[in-house]
Amino acid sequence: MSDFFASVGEFFEQIGRDIHAQYDATRRSYNRANAEDKREKSARATGIVTERDAGLKALPEYVYNLGDRARVIDAGANAIERVEDRLGSLTRAKTLKLDANALRSIPNSLTLMTSLKVLNLRGNEIRSLPEDIGRLVELEDLDVSENKLETLPKSFGALAKLRRARLGANALTNDSGLDALGNCVELESVSIRDNKHVHGSLPVSWGCLIKLKEIDADGTAVSAVPKEIFLACENLSTLSMRRCPIDVAQLKRTEGYETYETKRKLKHDKQIDSRVLMNESRFDERLG
Repeated sequence: MSDFFASVGEFFEQIGRDIHAQYDATRRSYNRANAEDKREKSARATGIVTERDAGLKALPEYVYNLGDRARVIDAGANAIERVEDRLGSLTRAKTLKLDANALRSIPNSLTLMTSLKVLNLRGNEIRSLPEDIGRLVELEDLDVSENKLETLPKSFGALAKLRRARLGANALTNDSGLDALGNCVELESVSIRDNKHVHGSLPVSWGCLIKLKEIDADGTAVSAVPKEIFLACENLSTLSMRRCPIDVAQLKRTEGYETYETKRKLKHDKQIDSRVLMNESRFDERLG
């Protein structure tokens, strides 16, 4: 008899657990839908899309419908696999963040978003960028690191206002169009780190970048820096070449290096004075 009552008790307990689980699922679904509705209403009112880490597999329909009212689109950290050609209708958006998704390609219509200043596609599986990316004439900050890019479009050099280019952890090589960066005359910071097939010397064309302040080539096979960069890039004060097959002694003999070294020391004088950044035994934490 006791076994009977025990089994009946377990039966009702299971029903209770099932009802509770169903209630929780319904509540979560309602809260999620309510939150999505609030985000949509906010975006329609402000032009600011905040769909980061929202569990999305696709860009919500309302985003495309914003058209020229969209100003900022942040849909990073989701599981979005593709975006529609209608992306190009967001012609007045200044910021587009689709980082940490599962994108394999970007539609050519992206190049119609000619008001973009910030474009973040970091951490996807993108193999190529739109050929006409140079039409993004207002672009200042580009992050396409941690993708599968093998080449840069020929129009890349037309990004006349580009200040920061993050191209690290891709599959770029010396023949991938890195020379075109030399035409981006406003460029201040460039990263090609962890592109393991970039080797030999940095592009001579980068010597045209008189506003360049920082080069990050960590984890590449770069082994030399042309004198043109040291002589002409008068604002260069950070050259990072950790885990590169570089001969430091030979680098120091490159024409113009002493001028660069003076600027580097001026930038880091406090760390140098405290013996944190540099001493004679290890030369420089950013080289070798």
